Amino acid sequence: MLQKQTQPHLERLEPMLGDPFFESILWAQEYDLNGLDKGLRSRIESGQFKRVVFYGMGCSSVVETMKDPATLAFICYSGWSVEPCLFFDTMREMTRNKNLIVLSGGGKIASLCKEHGTSLIQYKLRHADREYPLYHVQQFFSIFLDLFHKLKITNSSYQSELEDSVKFLKSEFHEGTLKRAEDHRREAEREPDRPAEHSGLVRHPAQADSHVFQRNRHGSDALKPLHEFSHTEVATYSDPAEKQAIVTFLDSNADDYTKGKIKILEGLFGGKNVPQNRNIEFVNIDLNQDNFFKKFFFGHFFTVYVRST
Repeated sequence: MLQKQTQPHLERLEPMLGDPFFESILWAQEYDLNGLDKGLRSRIESGQFKRVVFYGMGCSSVVETMKDPATLAFICYSGWSVEPCLFFDTMREMTRNKNLIVLSGGGKIASLCKEHGTSLIQYKLRHADREYPLYHVQQFFSIFLDLFHKLKITNSSYQSELEDSVKFLKSEFHEGTLKRAEDHRREAEREPDRPAEHSGLVRHPAQADSHVFQRNRHGSDALKPLHEFSHTEVATYSDPAEKQAIVTFLDSNADDYTKGKIKILEGLFGGKNVPQNRNIEFVNIDLNQDNFFKKFFFGHFFTVYVRST
């Protein structure tokens, strides 16, 4: 393990970095379907639903056809705050408690599901951490793949691909890779002892097209996800007084259209001919791995290591 100083709120999570972290990709079956209404499960498996909408986990969804019987809604919250419960009450009334599933780790929202007879899928995180949800992205991703396969939404759980990804990560994240993460962080900061106030992450959008997935929002960290499927906090990068960084992950096989979008973004926020960009560093990282899973997990874990150093 690369010797480094971690941010204070990550010190307790340091033992997770390494093999235990990568192996959490394989914890895909740690959820309970006993709370899922049998009739609703049957309708899902029969292919009745043509649209699946997720609320929570960092993504805001506005759908005009929530009452459409072909729309299935998931509420994804840990259940430890008040707002999700208020939102749950509204969604329960709007959907008449029919095409609604709550995916949660427990808490008050799980109790409300049992009280009102709402379908509940309860997951269990082995290393739950409410302050730093970035550590659970890979397990949530695997849970969704396994869940969608069980509900016959997809034809595979991609278990073999996940196992191959774990082997790849264990061999890929050696001292050289960790040093590279540290170098990228320092390059973005240009002040070794002073972290950037905010960092932006841009993932190649084509990676999100193949799988139903949204990255968690990292509420306790300075990382701001920037992609075409969520809100872009442009104000953060408008002539900032504090140091900022934008890191892009671009698929080496990306088409010219996607590469052009990254170039436009770099010109807007990274161009040094623009005085307002003087405190912004723009870093490009190529994803040249040989399949989607390796690219996705490499980008994810590399980000974690950058933010943990």
